[in-house]
Amino acid sequence: AEIRPLNTLAFPKGKHPRCELTGMPATIECVTPYITLFYASREHAQQAWQGIIHKIAPLLGPLRSSSAIVGSQEDRAKREYTLASSKRALVELCQQEASKFLVMGRFELAMPGALQAIFFLKELHGEGSIELVPPYLQLAEANLGLGRFQQAEEFLSLANWSVLKNPECSFATRSQLHRNFGKLYSTQGKLPEALKQLAKDVYYSSLEVGPEHIDTSAGYYHMASIFYTQHRIENALAFYDKVVDIWYKFLASVRNEPELAQSLTESQLQEGQDMLNFVLQTRAKLLGQEHIATGEAKYTLGLLNLFMGENDLSRDCIEAAQVIYSKHLGPDHPSTRDVTQVLEHLHSTPAEGLASQGFPEMDAGTEGSTLGAMRPPMDGGAPHGGGGSADGPGKNGGEGFELIGDHFPEHMPRAAPQSPIPLPPDGGE
Repeated sequence: AEIRPLNTLAFPKGKHPRCELTGMPATIECVTPYITLFYASREHAQQAWQGIIHKIAPLLGPLRSSSAIVGSQEDRAKREYTLASSKRALVELCQQEASKFLVMGRFELAMPGALQAIFFLKELHGEGSIELVPPYLQLAEANLGLGRFQQAEEFLSLANWSVLKNPECSFATRSQLHRNFGKLYSTQGKLPEALKQLAKDVYYSSLEVGPEHIDTSAGYYHMASIFYTQHRIENALAFYDKVVDIWYKFLASVRNEPELAQSLTESQLQEGQDMLNFVLQTRAKLLGQEHIATGEAKYTLGLLNLFMGENDLSRDCIEAAQVIYSKHLGPDHPSTRDVTQVLEHLHSTPAEGLASQGFPEMDAGTEGSTLGAMRPPMDGGAPHGGGGSADGPGKNGGEGFELIGDHFPEHMPRAAPQSPIPLPPDGGE
């Protein structure tokens, strides 16, 4: 593509082109063999090209050009069907690229893909359609990451308007909408409003996928961060406990049911890694590097790193966890033996083999996953306060969860019990 100054005299009066990204008068044109696009500045043109245009330029030309209506009614119907299918495929690609850049923290490059998705979705479904909500939320998140709070709130308002117009909107979409409002209000320092929005997020996510799902864990995490900001440390630790608990049980269930891993996206894995890293840092700061809860966070993060193929990071985390477990629980405790077994697997398997093997196999005669031994049931079998289903272990994960138990090591101090699911929001939005 060639990016060059725009000759404004080449356009009739009143027909001056507008920027694809900002809507401002264009001063730059991006010329490709397939289509010429216009932008307010060279920076905007480069942002759009790197963000999405380099992947979709060959298709944009035919989709944006107007063709003469020829042929029979059947031919025209076939053409319309083909165009609609191409636009839907482009929308999916644009949203995938936007999500990828959001995960990478390259917020400015996420915006072109989301904007292109909105352009085609409006053509396919019209203004105010529920399909517009996901790219609106992507634009809100990108602007939030860039510190543009007013623009973020505008896109969230557009998404909210679409949700209000479509009462059949899914719980998952409502969850994401309230999560982004919560993140915005938190950044603006409106902490009570943020907590209300995040309570709705967790509520709707629980209705969609359950309170113990990794998608719901992000709501607990953001609520914990607000509690921490408010110096409500016990509440924050309890909700951080919930995040670690959910991710540990998920990793154990993946070991029992490998097909679960197929549903994971790159953004989910990266978000989980970021959350567990922050929980680890917070526990280390508040409880100490050698605390058993810090060791638990290191072990869970190590398992996730192993799952993601980041073997050096995994080894460092699990080695540190093994030292802490041995110190507090003794080398013969079931939790310590489990950590030691995973660590021996890491040391004995070449790096290229770990990527394909993942978690270690069970020893002969051992029931359930080797990961499941980390949290052996305590005498009395009472679930811990920071997390766990009211229905007890095994509700969501079958035998794997039952073997894990919904408990922490006996000598781990727990934060005060918290309700894992906020009450339904008033008004039922």
